[in-house]
Amino acid sequence: MIAENPMRKVRIEKVVIHSCVGKSGEALEKASKIIEKISGQKPAIKKAKKTIRDFGIHKREPISVMVTLRGRKAEEVFDKVLKAVDNKVKISSLDNQGNLAFGIEEHIDIPEMKYDPDLGVIGLDVIACLERPGYRVKRRRREKRKIPKKHRITREEAINFFNERFGVEFIQSVAP
Repeated sequence: MIAENPMRKVRIEKVVIHSCVGKSGEALEKASKIIEKISGQKPAIKKAKKTIRDFGIHKREPISVMVTLRGRKAEEVFDKVLKAVDNKVKISSLDNQGNLAFGIEEHIDIPEMKYDPDLGVIGLDVIACLERPGYRVKRRRREKRKIPKKHRITREEAINFFNERFGVEFIQSVAP
């Protein structure tokens, strides 16, 4: 029996939950409370990078909230959020580096979330990033290096990981 190389094992690096409200004030606070309920962690408030007059957005105005989860907490929340889309994700939501991104139209689609009339309903973006042991070399402060091609995660490896670990079914995008 040949043991699998532990450096080739795929894992979740982080899960990001994001919601862009498009305006500051009460709507942003409500979105912040909803994301905090989902993740159990206080979200960061993100500001607009530039002014877009057509949308009424001004530079440095807070317009969105996001939270980054890592470790076991990331896997638990990702599994919970996947149930909102019935564990079915479009194959086009997966990039060539093994990152998966999909949207949820209403946060009340998540099984444990109940509708609260005070908070309303928001949509969410969910992004899951994969990595292998050794990916630290691209993030470290000293002597950063690129990850070699043979060590990067391929699209097929990502599909296998999400399918085996979370039971994700990838479906083809259907043109209308």
